[in-house]
Amino acid sequence: MPADIDPENEVVEPEERQHHIDTGPEARDEDEVINLQGVDTEFRFGGQISGWQGRAPESISGATNPTLNLEAGNRYRVVWENVDGAPHDFVIQNSNGDRIVGTEVFSQQGQTVTLTFDATAEMAQYICTVHPNSMVGEVQVSGGDQMAGGGATGDGQQGPGATQQEIPDLSVTTNMLREDAEREDSWLHYDKGYGQRGFTPEDRLDADNVASLERKYSIPTDSAGMQTNPLVVPTDPPVMYYTTSNINVHAANARTGEKYWIFKYALPEDAAGQTGRNRGVAVWHDKVYLATTDSHLVALNRYTGEKEWDTLMLNEQQQEMGQPKRMSITQAPLAYDGRILVGMSGDFGGWCVVSSVDAETGEVQWQTNMSPRSEWVGESWRFSSDAPWMNPSIDPETNQVFYAVGNPCPMMNGIVRPGPNKHSNSIVALDIESGDLNWASQQLAHELWDYDTHMTPNVFDMEMENGETRRVVSTDYKAAWTYVYDAETGQLVERTKPWATQDHEWSDHFLALPPAGEDNPGTCWPGTSGATEWPPGAYSPETGLRYIPANDAAQRIFYDPDWEYNPTGDITLAEGGSRLASEETSHSAYVQALDPQTGDLAWRTELPDASSKWSQWRIWPGGATATSGNLVFVASSGGHLYALDAENGERIWAGETDADRITAAPVVWDDPAEETTYVALAADDEITVWSSSGFEE
Repeated sequence: MPADIDPENEVVEPEERQHHIDTGPEARDEDEVINLQGVDTEFRFGGQISGWQGRAPESISGATNPTLNLEAGNRYRVVWENVDGAPHDFVIQNSNGDRIVGTEVFSQQGQTVTLTFDATAEMAQYICTVHPNSMVGEVQVSGGDQMAGGGATGDGQQGPGATQQEIPDLSVTTNMLREDAEREDSWLHYDKGYGQRGFTPEDRLDADNVASLERKYSIPTDSAGMQTNPLVVPTDPPVMYYTTSNINVHAANARTGEKYWIFKYALPEDAAGQTGRNRGVAVWHDKVYLATTDSHLVALNRYTGEKEWDTLMLNEQQQEMGQPKRMSITQAPLAYDGRILVGMSGDFGGWCVVSSVDAETGEVQWQTNMSPRSEWVGESWRFSSDAPWMNPSIDPETNQVFYAVGNPCPMMNGIVRPGPNKHSNSIVALDIESGDLNWASQQLAHELWDYDTHMTPNVFDMEMENGETRRVVSTDYKAAWTYVYDAETGQLVERTKPWATQDHEWSDHFLALPPAGEDNPGTCWPGTSGATEWPPGAYSPETGLRYIPANDAAQRIFYDPDWEYNPTGDITLAEGGSRLASEETSHSAYVQALDPQTGDLAWRTELPDASSKWSQWRIWPGGATATSGNLVFVASSGGHLYALDAENGERIWAGETDADRITAAPVVWDDPAEETTYVALAADDEITVWSSSGFEE
């Protein structure tokens, strides 16, 4: 039992940290690839008249005009952003003020400039020659050998920097993707394996030795609120691919955190909707695939980061809309048998499709509309949303892909969208080859509370009470039920009892029509963020339990009876009402284990770093990952990573991060060459990685 945690007696005072919400990615004129192979360290600055603001690595982060410590003969890169729109350049001078190397003057606010150079002994200072009095810092150059990657240390106090190695050559084959769920040394799909179970067969970490995990490194980024699950390709060394909220893709050495390359997607200046989020990439053969918030699918060379093709995923009818930017993509694509599958996000007054794209060429193979026009009343399909916005799962045995489809829009005004609102709040099973609908099950027709079906479905084999084994697909619903379906037929096998508070306080029954008008809001449990949000849960085939990050939290809502669809107006959330904080209710966050066969709750463990005063937007936890070592890792909204006993929920380890909060899920893999197990987590604006090699054979 580690010294810092006592599950029976521990009291952790929640930290009142301000939750940082990313306002969206910077707009760039064109894509940018930064190849870091052969560069020792990358320094990042924000440039403004008051001074150069250090951003990365951690050794200069937050400092004004920090000293740059260089090693003679090593190669460095400086990336600086023009923060205030004043004219600036970045110049390195000798002690006499003579220019050695530098950039031109740039005055466009938000513009990013890169300078790569070899350090020499005469370098003495860096300066903006336009504002030399306030924008000047010291350069110190020493001789001798420097630790590769910029001096990264095991305590994570400095960013690892860049690697001088190349990415090892390995084709990520279709068989590798199929075997991902059974491999300890890889993480090749968003939530591991085609079944997206969030389970790894890695078994060296267990309750007895999980306390040996120590922070190996942290990779700082310039993007807060990251939602990515990194992918790990099992080469020697393993390679990690992850995204940031400002639509960058990074390739890094998974052992050290040292970067190979960065791809910066050129998001248009007029991008709208869900611009500040991305949940990861897909890999196949020699490519990495990125879906963007302006609805593009992009293929990158896995070794260099260079773009190979770019396909707009809006169909012709969507492009002809008055505002085609109403749709976006935030999910990680899914690679399967030479094709890339990707859904779409809505909620801004459009409608969404699911697409299959040729992985080699980028050609669209098929698209399936989640809001079939003939099934919606009048013109309501135009603003229906029906967004398959979280990652899908696949059953190779039946050749089906399963999408959870979100709420209809407007969210709280059902008057303008009469009828059941086909495929909203549904699990939809499509034939992978054709995109044809095999079956669909609507969990709640004509939904009015933003209780959408969105959790990535888990696919697994479940033993029934009669001893029969059935392939099932299961998902958790924001209104606090878990559903289990027969994967082949869509027959409902189980809907569990409610596992969180269900109460619409303005009525004597749950799922009551929201009150009308802003002067008459009502309190609802769960709030519109749901009893569980989008971070993925897990299923362990060894315990037979599903692990669900969840919360009990309320909100106050009303619907706007006067809402009207404006096909050409400004893009705003199609709420049809409003969602307000509930300030007088007490809230909690927890992880729970549920038996999908019986619907019974096996255990529930509260997360001690979450404050009961936090709103329903703030309190919901990140994702969960189960292991064959009988552990469940869960990321908490209070910024910690916890390890729990998978059988009874006992908290047995806590890992600290530097995050305000965490929404992503932990990724676990084994490095057989190093005999080391790693755990990685996107923690706000950093990728934090722990490792352990303290195993007894």
